Amino acid sequence: MLKSNSDCGESQLESIRKNRPMGWFLLRWHGLVKETVQTRVLMHAHSLAHVPAHVFSWRIFFILVAAILVVLPNVSLAQALVAKDNRKEVTASEAHMSDLARAGKHMQNRLYPQTVLSFTYNYNQMVGADPQFQQNEFEFAPIVPLRLGDGLQLLLNPAVTYNQNNNDPQAPQQWEPVQLATFFAPQYSGDWYAGVGPYFQAPAATARDGSRQTGLGVSAGVYYTPGNWVYGVTMYNAWGLGNNLTGGSANMLDIQPVLSYTTKQGWSYSLSGQYNNGYTANSVSNQLTLSAAKTLKVAGMHWQFQVGPTYMVTSNPSSAKGWGGYFGLTITPSD
Repeated sequence: MLKSNSDCGESQLESIRKNRPMGWFLLRWHGLVKETVQTRVLMHAHSLAHVPAHVFSWRIFFILVAAILVVLPNVSLAQALVAKDNRKEVTASEAHMSDLARAGKHMQNRLYPQTVLSFTYNYNQMVGADPQFQQNEFEFAPIVPLRLGDGLQLLLNPAVTYNQNNNDPQAPQQWEPVQLATFFAPQYSGDWYAGVGPYFQAPAATARDGSRQTGLGVSAGVYYTPGNWVYGVTMYNAWGLGNNLTGGSANMLDIQPVLSYTTKQGWSYSLSGQYNNGYTANSVSNQLTLSAAKTLKVAGMHWQFQVGPTYMVTSNPSSAKGWGGYFGLTITPSD
Protein backbone atom coordinates (compact mmCIF):
# COMPACT_ATOMS: atom_id res chain seq x y z
CA MET A 1 0.00 0.00 0.00
CA LEU A 2 1.06 3.59 -0.52
CA LYS A 3 2.30 5.37 2.57
CA SER A 4 0.18 7.98 4.30
CA ASN A 5 1.59 11.22 5.73
CA SER A 6 2.32 9.57 9.08
CA ASP A 7 4.35 6.81 7.40
CA CYS A 8 6.89 9.24 5.95
CA GLY A 9 9.98 10.18 7.94
CA GLU A 10 10.40 13.79 9.13
CA SER A 11 13.47 14.31 6.95
CA GLN A 12 11.58 13.14 3.89
CA LEU A 13 8.68 15.48 4.69
CA GLU A 14 11.04 18.40 5.24
CA SER A 15 12.74 17.73 1.90
CA ILE A 16 9.40 17.73 0.13
CA ARG A 17 8.30 20.93 1.94
CA LYS A 18 11.42 22.76 0.76
CA ASN A 19 11.85 21.36 -2.73
CA ARG A 20 8.46 20.21 -3.95
CA PRO A 21 5.47 22.47 -3.24
CA MET A 22 3.25 20.39 -5.52
CA GLY A 23 4.40 17.17 -3.89
CA TRP A 24 3.73 18.52 -0.40
CA PHE A 25 0.24 19.56 -1.46
CA LEU A 26 -0.38 16.03 -2.81
CA LEU A 27 0.94 14.52 0.41
CA ARG A 28 -1.48 16.56 2.54
CA TRP A 29 -4.47 15.65 0.42
CA HIS A 30 -3.57 12.04 -0.39
CA GLY A 31 -5.72 10.53 2.37
CA LEU A 32 -8.82 12.36 1.20
CA VAL A 33 -8.18 11.54 -2.48
CA LYS A 34 -7.60 7.87 -1.72
CA GLU A 35 -10.78 7.57 0.34
CA THR A 36 -12.85 9.40 -2.27
CA VAL A 37 -11.56 7.33 -5.20
CA GLN A 38 -12.07 4.06 -3.35
CA THR A 39 -15.61 5.01 -2.34
CA ARG A 40 -16.59 6.16 -5.83
CA VAL A 41 -15.29 3.01 -7.48
CA LEU A 42 -17.01 0.68 -4.99
CA MET A 43 -20.33 2.56 -5.12
CA HIS A 44 -20.59 2.47 -8.91
CA ALA A 45 -18.70 -0.59 -10.11
CA HIS A 46 -21.89 -2.71 -10.17
CA SER A 47 -23.60 -0.38 -12.66
CA LEU A 48 -20.82 0.17 -15.24
CA ALA A 49 -22.66 -1.83 -17.86
CA HIS A 50 -25.79 0.37 -17.64
CA VAL A 51 -24.43 3.90 -17.89
CA PRO A 52 -23.92 6.33 -20.80
CA ALA A 53 -20.70 6.24 -22.79
CA HIS A 54 -19.16 9.37 -21.29
CA VAL A 55 -19.81 8.19 -17.72
CA PHE A 56 -18.44 4.74 -18.56
CA SER A 57 -15.17 6.23 -19.86
CA TRP A 58 -14.67 8.45 -16.83
CA ARG A 59 -15.33 5.58 -14.43
CA ILE A 60 -12.68 3.51 -16.16
CA PHE A 61 -10.35 6.50 -15.71
CA PHE A 62 -11.23 6.63 -11.97
CA ILE A 63 -10.29 2.95 -11.70
CA LEU A 64 -6.92 3.70 -13.32
CA VAL A 65 -6.36 6.53 -10.86
CA ALA A 66 -7.29 4.23 -7.99
CA ALA A 67 -4.73 1.69 -9.20
CA ILE A 68 -2.07 4.39 -9.29
CA LEU A 69 -2.87 5.83 -5.84
CA VAL A 70 -3.98 2.76 -3.90
CA VAL A 71 -3.09 -0.62 -5.37
CA LEU A 72 0.54 -0.39 -6.46
CA PRO A 73 2.62 -1.99 -3.67
CA ASN A 74 5.94 -1.01 -2.14
CA VAL A 75 6.02 2.54 -3.52
CA SER A 76 5.88 5.45 -1.08
CA LEU A 77 3.69 8.43 -1.92
CA ALA A 78 6.66 10.79 -2.08
CA GLN A 79 8.37 8.47 -4.56
CA ALA A 80 5.21 7.79 -6.58
CA LEU A 81 3.95 11.30 -7.17
CA VAL A 82 7.06 13.47 -6.95
CA ALA A 83 10.36 13.13 -8.82
CA LYS A 84 12.67 14.18 -6.00
CA ASP A 85 16.25 15.23 -5.33
CA ASN A 86 18.03 13.86 -8.41
CA ARG A 87 15.59 15.67 -10.70
CA LYS A 88 17.83 18.69 -10.13
CA GLU A 89 20.73 17.03 -11.92
CA VAL A 90 21.86 18.84 -15.06
CA THR A 91 23.61 16.95 -17.84
CA ALA A 92 26.81 18.38 -19.30
CA SER A 93 25.06 19.25 -22.55
CA GLU A 94 22.43 21.29 -20.63
CA ALA A 95 24.85 23.25 -18.41
CA HIS A 96 24.64 26.35 -20.62
CA MET A 97 20.81 26.42 -20.56
CA SER A 98 18.62 28.49 -18.25
CA ASP A 99 16.13 26.87 -15.89
CA LEU A 100 13.28 27.99 -18.15
CA ALA A 101 14.93 26.55 -21.27
CA ARG A 102 15.60 23.21 -19.57
CA ALA A 103 11.99 23.02 -18.36
CA GLY A 104 10.70 23.72 -21.88
CA LYS A 105 13.01 21.11 -23.35
CA HIS A 106 12.05 18.47 -20.77
CA MET A 107 8.35 18.93 -21.56
CA GLN A 108 9.11 17.90 -25.15
CA ASN A 109 10.57 14.62 -23.84
CA ARG A 110 7.79 12.18 -22.97
CA LEU A 111 10.17 9.93 -21.01
CA TYR A 112 11.66 12.60 -18.76
CA PRO A 113 10.99 11.61 -15.10
CA GLN A 114 8.55 14.27 -13.96
CA THR A 115 4.86 14.61 -13.15
CA VAL A 116 3.06 16.13 -16.15
CA LEU A 117 -0.46 17.43 -16.74
CA SER A 118 -1.08 17.54 -20.49
CA PHE A 119 -4.17 19.00 -22.17
CA THR A 120 -4.42 19.09 -25.97
CA TYR A 121 -6.95 20.27 -28.55
CA ASN A 122 -6.98 19.25 -32.22
CA TYR A 123 -9.19 20.77 -34.90
CA ASN A 124 -9.74 18.36 -37.81
CA GLN A 125 -11.78 18.89 -40.97
CA MET A 126 -13.31 16.73 -43.68
CA VAL A 127 -13.65 13.81 -41.26
CA GLY A 128 -15.08 10.70 -42.90
CA ALA A 129 -16.88 10.67 -46.24
CA ASP A 130 -18.65 14.05 -45.88
CA PRO A 131 -16.35 17.09 -46.47
CA GLN A 132 -18.65 19.14 -44.19
CA PHE A 133 -17.81 17.03 -41.12
CA GLN A 134 -15.50 18.78 -38.66
CA GLN A 135 -14.05 17.47 -35.42
CA ASN A 136 -12.92 19.11 -32.17
CA GLU A 137 -10.75 16.64 -30.26
CA PHE A 138 -9.92 17.20 -26.57
CA GLU A 139 -7.44 14.96 -24.76
CA PHE A 140 -6.16 14.74 -21.18
CA ALA A 141 -2.99 12.64 -20.97
CA PRO A 142 -1.06 13.03 -17.69
CA ILE A 143 2.27 11.36 -17.01
CA VAL A 144 2.99 9.99 -13.52
CA PRO A 145 6.49 8.68 -12.66
CA LEU A 146 6.70 5.90 -10.07
CA ARG A 147 10.12 5.23 -8.57
CA LEU A 148 10.62 1.47 -8.23
CA GLY A 149 14.15 1.51 -6.87
CA ASP A 150 17.58 2.97 -7.44
CA GLY A 151 17.80 4.06 -11.06
CA LEU A 152 14.49 2.52 -12.16
CA GLN A 153 11.11 4.13 -12.75
CA LEU A 154 7.72 3.27 -14.20
CA LEU A 155 6.00 6.01 -16.21
CA LEU A 156 2.20 5.78 -16.36
CA ASN A 157 0.59 7.67 -19.26
CA PRO A 158 -3.22 7.27 -19.32
CA ALA A 159 -5.25 9.15 -21.93
CA VAL A 160 -8.91 10.16 -22.06
CA THR A 161 -10.18 11.63 -25.37
CA TYR A 162 -13.47 13.35 -26.17
CA ASN A 163 -14.56 14.29 -29.72
CA GLN A 164 -17.17 16.88 -30.65
CA ASN A 165 -18.15 16.10 -34.25
CA ASN A 166 -19.90 18.93 -36.08
CA ASN A 167 -22.38 18.12 -38.87
CA ASP A 168 -22.23 14.40 -38.07
CA PRO A 169 -25.69 13.13 -37.09
CA GLN A 170 -24.43 9.57 -36.59
CA ALA A 171 -21.86 10.39 -33.91
CA PRO A 172 -22.13 14.02 -32.72
CA GLN A 173 -20.14 13.13 -29.59
CA GLN A 174 -17.55 10.43 -28.94
CA TRP A 175 -15.66 9.21 -25.88
CA GLU A 176 -12.80 7.22 -27.33
CA PRO A 177 -11.54 4.11 -25.52
CA VAL A 178 -9.43 4.92 -22.46
CA GLN A 179 -5.76 4.12 -23.06
CA LEU A 180 -2.87 3.40 -20.70
CA ALA A 181 0.72 3.36 -21.98
CA THR A 182 3.48 2.39 -19.54
CA PHE A 183 7.26 2.64 -19.73
CA PHE A 184 9.79 0.89 -17.48
CA ALA A 185 12.89 3.04 -17.83
CA PRO A 186 16.15 4.14 -16.17
CA GLN A 187 15.63 7.46 -14.40
CA TYR A 188 18.75 9.19 -15.67
CA SER A 189 20.95 8.13 -18.56
CA GLY A 190 22.72 11.31 -19.60
CA ASP A 191 21.21 12.49 -22.88
CA TRP A 192 19.45 9.18 -23.58
CA TYR A 193 16.00 8.16 -22.35
CA ALA A 194 14.36 4.85 -23.25
CA GLY A 195 11.56 2.69 -21.91
CA VAL A 196 9.22 -0.19 -22.67
CA GLY A 197 6.14 -1.59 -20.95
CA PRO A 198 2.65 -3.06 -21.36
CA TYR A 199 -0.12 -1.15 -23.12
CA PHE A 200 -3.85 -1.36 -22.33
CA GLN A 201 -6.95 -0.05 -24.14
CA ALA A 202 -10.40 -0.35 -22.58
CA PRO A 203 -13.31 -1.39 -24.82
CA ALA A 204 -15.46 1.48 -26.07
CA ALA A 205 -18.86 1.94 -24.45
CA THR A 206 -20.64 1.98 -27.83
CA ALA A 207 -19.69 1.03 -31.38
CA ARG A 208 -19.75 4.68 -32.47
CA ASP A 209 -17.02 5.50 -29.90
CA GLY A 210 -14.51 2.96 -31.19
CA SER A 211 -13.54 -0.67 -30.89
CA ARG A 212 -15.54 -2.80 -28.44
CA GLN A 213 -12.55 -5.10 -28.03
CA THR A 214 -9.99 -4.90 -25.22
CA GLY A 215 -6.60 -3.90 -26.56
CA LEU A 216 -3.43 -5.36 -25.04
CA GLY A 217 0.07 -4.85 -26.30
CA VAL A 218 3.36 -3.08 -25.79
CA SER A 219 4.42 0.58 -25.59
CA ALA A 220 7.99 1.75 -26.10
CA GLY A 221 10.00 4.90 -26.64
CA VAL A 222 13.50 6.30 -27.04
CA TYR A 223 14.76 9.91 -26.91
CA TYR A 224 18.16 11.51 -27.53
CA THR A 225 18.40 14.98 -25.98
CA PRO A 226 21.78 16.67 -26.62
CA GLY A 227 21.96 20.35 -25.71
CA ASN A 228 18.86 22.25 -26.84
CA TRP A 229 17.59 19.40 -29.01
CA VAL A 230 15.12 16.58 -28.51
CA TYR A 231 14.94 13.72 -31.03
CA GLY A 232 12.69 10.80 -30.22
CA VAL A 233 9.77 8.53 -30.82
CA THR A 234 7.12 6.72 -28.77
CA MET A 235 4.88 3.96 -30.07
CA TYR A 236 2.41 1.31 -29.09
CA ASN A 237 1.19 -1.85 -30.77
CA ALA A 238 -2.11 -3.32 -29.57
CA TRP A 239 -3.90 -6.55 -30.32
CA GLY A 240 -7.66 -6.83 -29.87
CA LEU A 241 -9.12 -9.46 -27.52
CA GLY A 242 -12.74 -10.56 -27.70
CA ASN A 243 -15.28 -11.30 -30.41
CA ASN A 244 -17.22 -8.02 -30.40
CA LEU A 245 -16.20 -6.33 -33.65
CA THR A 246 -19.18 -3.98 -33.96
CA GLY A 247 -16.86 -0.99 -33.48
CA GLY A 248 -14.00 -2.48 -35.48
CA SER A 249 -10.82 -4.20 -34.36
CA ALA A 250 -8.50 -2.93 -31.62
CA ASN A 251 -5.47 -4.16 -33.60
CA MET A 252 -3.44 -0.98 -33.98
CA LEU A 253 0.07 0.36 -34.52
CA ASP A 254 0.64 3.99 -33.44
CA ILE A 255 3.99 5.80 -33.86
CA GLN A 256 4.67 9.38 -32.69
CA PRO A 257 8.08 10.87 -33.64
CA VAL A 258 9.21 14.34 -32.53
CA LEU A 259 12.04 16.75 -33.40
CA SER A 260 12.32 19.80 -31.14
CA TYR A 261 14.67 22.72 -30.47
CA THR A 262 14.40 25.00 -27.40
CA THR A 263 15.95 28.47 -27.20
CA LYS A 264 17.44 30.07 -24.09
CA GLN A 265 14.32 32.24 -23.79
CA GLY A 266 12.11 29.16 -23.35
CA TRP A 267 10.69 28.97 -26.89
CA SER A 268 10.39 25.44 -28.31
CA TYR A 269 9.92 24.75 -32.02
CA SER A 270 8.76 21.25 -32.90
CA LEU A 271 7.93 19.01 -35.82
CA SER A 272 5.97 15.96 -34.72
CA GLY A 273 3.86 13.28 -36.31
CA GLN A 274 1.32 10.61 -35.56
CA TYR A 275 1.28 7.55 -37.78
CA ASN A 276 -1.68 5.26 -37.12
CA ASN A 277 -2.23 1.91 -38.80
CA GLY A 278 -5.37 -0.12 -38.10
CA TYR A 279 -3.88 -3.03 -39.95
CA THR A 280 -6.90 -5.34 -39.72
CA ALA A 281 -9.02 -2.82 -41.65
CA ASN A 282 -5.98 -1.55 -43.60
CA SER A 283 -6.71 2.04 -42.47
CA VAL A 284 -3.60 4.22 -42.40
CA SER A 285 -3.31 7.89 -41.41
CA ASN A 286 -0.29 10.10 -40.88
CA GLN A 287 -0.71 13.60 -39.41
CA LEU A 288 2.15 16.11 -39.09
CA THR A 289 2.20 19.04 -36.62
CA LEU A 290 4.52 22.06 -36.86
CA SER A 291 4.31 24.04 -33.61
CA ALA A 292 5.83 26.74 -31.47
CA ALA A 293 5.68 26.69 -27.67
CA LYS A 294 6.46 29.17 -24.92
CA THR A 295 7.35 28.10 -21.38
CA LEU A 296 6.55 30.35 -18.41
CA LYS A 297 7.03 29.96 -14.67
CA VAL A 298 3.92 30.93 -12.69
CA ALA A 299 3.05 30.11 -9.06
CA GLY A 300 5.96 27.69 -8.70
CA MET A 301 4.93 25.71 -11.79
CA HIS A 302 6.17 25.57 -15.37
CA TRP A 303 3.46 26.20 -17.97
CA GLN A 304 4.05 25.49 -21.65
CA PHE A 305 1.62 26.84 -24.26
CA GLN A 306 1.97 25.24 -27.68
CA VAL A 307 0.16 26.04 -30.95
CA GLY A 308 0.55 25.26 -34.63
CA PRO A 309 -0.98 23.89 -37.84
CA THR A 310 -1.47 20.22 -38.66
CA TYR A 311 -1.64 18.47 -42.02
CA MET A 312 -2.92 14.97 -42.79
CA VAL A 313 -0.26 13.61 -45.15
CA THR A 314 -1.88 10.18 -45.47
CA SER A 315 -5.60 9.69 -44.91
CA ASN A 316 -8.23 6.96 -45.06
CA PRO A 317 -12.02 7.14 -45.63
CA SER A 318 -12.81 7.60 -41.91
CA SER A 319 -9.94 9.96 -40.98
CA ALA A 320 -9.56 13.73 -41.18
CA LYS A 321 -8.11 15.24 -44.34
CA GLY A 322 -6.06 18.29 -45.21
CA TRP A 323 -5.19 21.09 -42.81
CA GLY A 324 -6.11 21.44 -39.15
CA GLY A 325 -4.92 23.11 -35.96
CA TYR A 326 -3.33 22.15 -32.63
CA PHE A 327 -3.18 23.71 -29.17
CA GLY A 328 -1.50 22.20 -26.12
CA LEU A 329 -1.07 23.14 -22.47
CA THR A 330 1.52 21.27 -20.39
CA ILE A 331 2.05 21.88 -16.65
CA THR A 332 4.86 20.54 -14.47
CA PRO A 333 6.20 21.38 -10.98
CA SER A 334 9.28 23.58 -11.17
CA ASP A 335 12.72 22.11 -10.40
